[in-house]
Amino acid sequence: MLTRTSTILLEGLKNSADQKAWREFDERYRPLILAVAARSGLRGSEVEDAAQETMIAFLEAYRESRYDREKGRLRDWLRGIACHKVRDIQRRQGRREKPLADLAHGTNLLTQVEDSAAEAVWDEEWNNAVLRQCLQEVRQQVEPRTFEAFELFALRGWPAKRVAAHLQLSEDVVYQSKSRILTRIREQLPTLTEIW
Repeated sequence: MLTRTSTILLEGLKNSADQKAWREFDERYRPLILAVAARSGLRGSEVEDAAQETMIAFLEAYRESRYDREKGRLRDWLRGIACHKVRDIQRRQGRREKPLADLAHGTNLLTQVEDSAAEAVWDEEWNNAVLRQCLQEVRQQVEPRTFEAFELFALRGWPAKRVAAHLQLSEDVVYQSKSRILTRIREQLPTLTEIW
C-alpha cells in the first residue's frame, strides 16, 4: 500500500524537521476537518480557521506527548480537538445557543445532542475520506482505462453503453472493470480503515 500507517506518520511528526510527514498528515486530515467544520455551520474563513486551529492544537499536544494510543484511536482524539475548535469559533461568533440543562441528571442536554451529532458527522466524513484514499490506492494498481470505466460507470452513473462508446470498449469490459475495482476495494478497505 502507498498509504503510510498512522503510527509511522505520527513517528515522523515527532521530528519538527520532517516536512514530508507534516505535509502528508495535513493532506490526509485537513480535508476531513474542513468538511466537518462546514457541516457544523461554519462558513468561509471560519472553516479554514477551524482546520488550522485544529492542526496546530493537535501538533502541539502531540509533541508534548499528550496522545496515548492505549487510551484511544487517533481519529477519536483528532475528532475531539476539531469539535472543540469548531465550538470555540462558534462561541467567538456568538452563535452558540445557551445550554439546556437536564436537571434530573445535572448534564447539559444540548451538549450531549451536539456531541452525538458531531460524532456522526465525523464518522461519516472519516469513512468518506478513507474510501477516497482507497480509490486512490486502487487507481495506482490498475490500468488507467479500467479505472476510468469504473469511475464513469459506477461513480458518475453513466450507462454501460455510453461508457463503452466513450472509451471504445465493449459493455462486458465495462462491467468487468466495475467488478474488478469493487473486488479490490472490498479487499483493501478494511486494512486501510485500520491503518488510516
